[in-house]
Amino acid sequence: MSLRKRRRSVSWAPFVVAFAGLLAFYQLPSSAQQKSNQQSPQEQSVGRDQAYVRQLLQRGTPDAKVESLLQLTSRFSSFNPTGDFHTYSLSLIAKEKNALKQLKQTQPSVAAQTTSSAAHVSDSAPVVVTGNVAAPSNVTGVNNVKASQESSRENTQDSAPTSTFDNSQPAVSNPPVSNPSPSVFGVGAFAPAVAVPSGAGTPAQAASVSATSNSAVAALSAASSATASSSSSLFNFDQGPGPGPIGPGPGCNLLPAPPSVGATVPLTYFGPSPSETNPSLVGPVQLLKSGTIDAAHGTITLPLYLGHMKGNNKNVWYILTDVDDPNVAAELGLNFSAKLTFSSNAARIATLAADGTLVFDKGTVDFSPVRSIVPGPAGAEFPPVSAQPGAVGDADYSPFVQVVNAGGVIYNAPIVAFGVDASQISFPNGNVDYSKVHDEVVAIDPANQTVTINLINGFSFGRPVWYISMDTSIPLGAAIEHNTFAPLMQQLHLGADDSFSSPIERIFIGTNGPESGACNNPLRQGLSADLADGHRPNNILGGIPTIALDYSPAWDAQLFEWTKSAIDDGFRGQLREEFQLLTFVQDGLITGPGGKPFGSSGFSINCPIAQRLD
Repeated sequence: MSLRKRRRSVSWAPFVVAFAGLLAFYQLPSSAQQKSNQQSPQEQSVGRDQAYVRQLLQRGTPDAKVESLLQLTSRFSSFNPTGDFHTYSLSLIAKEKNALKQLKQTQPSVAAQTTSSAAHVSDSAPVVVTGNVAAPSNVTGVNNVKASQESSRENTQDSAPTSTFDNSQPAVSNPPVSNPSPSVFGVGAFAPAVAVPSGAGTPAQAASVSATSNSAVAALSAASSATASSSSSLFNFDQGPGPGPIGPGPGCNLLPAPPSVGATVPLTYFGPSPSETNPSLVGPVQLLKSGTIDAAHGTITLPLYLGHMKGNNKNVWYILTDVDDPNVAAELGLNFSAKLTFSSNAARIATLAADGTLVFDKGTVDFSPVRSIVPGPAGAEFPPVSAQPGAVGDADYSPFVQVVNAGGVIYNAPIVAFGVDASQISFPNGNVDYSKVHDEVVAIDPANQTVTINLINGFSFGRPVWYISMDTSIPLGAAIEHNTFAPLMQQLHLGADDSFSSPIERIFIGTNGPESGACNNPLRQGLSADLADGHRPNNILGGIPTIALDYSPAWDAQLFEWTKSAIDDGFRGQLREEFQLLTFVQDGLITGPGGKPFGSSGFSINCPIAQRLD
């Protein structure tokens, strides 16, 4: 039976505004931007502070907290060692409050323009429905994987998601948000927050931005022609998890070769992997031990938990991946993350009921929207022309949960289904209905209390890893990642990796890495490659368990761009290690998107680590 994503009669115009406002940072170099690039370091610092203050005020942050948060990121003291920071911060707050007040007065006309612009966005994209079948097994060793990989390749490809365009499907009534021009997530720019009111209509309707800019709306009005020109790029409209981590070529398959390659002895000669004696040594290590990894298909099957919402008692189906208590982590087979302790301001609240289940105070997810992506032109597919996440949380949703009557421990507990009975989400053999469950789910079996989730390729300090991608703090990231837009994650403090009270670790995401040849290119990497061929971008992660002590599933996204001169000189390649990349930034080979300074791009992604492959 073909299961189609049910469409809801909701207005995506707020998402359009939010998306356009977010990506307004990525404009191609103009005379104004060139002038900005000529600003002194002190002027640039003040500009970044202004942007941060504006974002905090848009969220309703009290003035005193704005000042304390600003002091953690501002470079004021380096330029004004004897200056009064309190006076400086008050002046920025007053200035931005006045600007927001003026913006609010003009908002009705802006909204009218937005509605008019949104009406022009192409709404005739066909719906793509995918189905996946994966049989869990317990093959975890790299040698076992490589030995069976070729024999299972055909099965892997057969079970990979497939696309079926249904030309009889009615026109899309809810157009995706659009990005008519390349944009930049500037360092310290702290991309505009999407303010989602709590309890205002459905979660999809609630996902609206509280304030916009005239420049964002003006940019949006040009979306029609860009969308029309990219209407042929519909392959990436697939719902569901997308291609698994074992791709058709070296650019999409990071599994290490067995040690027998090039040796004069067979694989049977080699002893156990060193990692079996010491997990920090070379070799495969399963880190998220609560699940069973199916290395032939690139999935992990985890326990499925059922909780309830306070008040209405609606079902909350969720998983557990990380926790900030090492003893609980060892007991449950979860990842330990000390940094999660500092994510409380971005965590939901739950209480432990008498029957041992969790009762959640707030935070819901609407899984009914249809995920869609329309890439940009060939060779510059990122940023996409339009994007729409397939799952939308309300203003109070974050995957992080603090259980207040059980030691205050903080768990990473992403929701995979909400407000549905077990019979509505019983897909133990795949063919999942993504209008009801998370877009990364491959199979779900409430009767046996398991859920199978797709794994994703990445690197950590030169070692290939597999992780799962569950939530992102902005709609664009959620659409690209096939995961849930989680607005409460915007409360995470970004840009201060490894400082006291930092809840995040860094993830490095290329925008213009090598993409020619798609998966056949061993150097393939980046978001343009992802949007061009549909496979994942081979991101670079910071510290993970067994390699470093600073692991966090909350990854501070740091987008990077190879400079034109680096590309022209043939220096662009696939990066696999954090400090190699940072050295290239220092050497001027890599910048932030659009030539901006390199650093935090203002959003975070919830990506629990599952397995180190080497």
